[in-house]
Amino acid sequence: MLIKNLTKFSCLLLASLTMPASFAGNPLVVHSGPYQKAVVELYTSEGCSSCPPADRWLDQLIKVPQSNLDLLALSFHVDYWDYIGWKDEFASPQYTDRQRRLAAINQQSSIYTPEFFVDGLEARGTHSVLEKIKHSNQLKAEVNLSLTILPQDHQYHLELTSQTSKDQPYKLQFVVFEDHLSNQVKRGENAGRKLNHQRVVRYLSPDIDLKPQVKHIVELNTNWKTQNLGIAAIVRTADEEYVQSIYALLSGS
Repeated sequence: MLIKNLTKFSCLLLASLTMPASFAGNPLVVHSGPYQKAVVELYTSEGCSSCPPADRWLDQLIKVPQSNLDLLALSFHVDYWDYIGWKDEFASPQYTDRQRRLAAINQQSSIYTPEFFVDGLEARGTHSVLEKIKHSNQLKAEVNLSLTILPQDHQYHLELTSQTSKDQPYKLQFVVFEDHLSNQVKRGENAGRKLNHQRVVRYLSPDIDLKPQVKHIVELNTNWKTQNLGIAAIVRTADEEYVQSIYALLSGS
């Protein structure tokens, strides 16, 4: 995939939700807007030589003001390149399985890295990613969400409340992602390079049936730097159509 720089946006800052100084021990509450927030998923690997440009492009994308492009960006590290000499510590077979499921929905014959999906639809090339985000942002939200995050005893207690305009079943997933991650790669296709990553998925919940109120607990992993974490919720229909997402950064990014 040809990755081009978002030069017109390279100096802009993301207008995002951040944690106030009083957040520790107190709940943080965020609300979704009247239009759909696009979900951008990048499937990548530290063992893939063509992935670093995609990682850098995603870093530029998340700096675009929310008023220009409203999106939740997530970087899923896959494990199927680990065999060529470098094991990606951020990779998980769960994320590879997710990519395979999205590929099947898109009737792809194979999976690859780097690969982008926007709201579950394959997006080949950065222009396609941007156009799909813009299209999503024009859609009226059929689900209104409110996410409450409460840190307690090395856990995050999450509560999602929802109101829907359609009488149909929805699925929900909670996500924890981390910014400002890096590795000095010693082997494989990227040997000798320091790779930097943003929005790396660290936790992905199983599918949950969306109800007017859903509670979920995430155990805090000691490898996570809490000041760099974000927590998100993604809602889609039973037939895999993405309909709304919401997220909060737990500190300044």
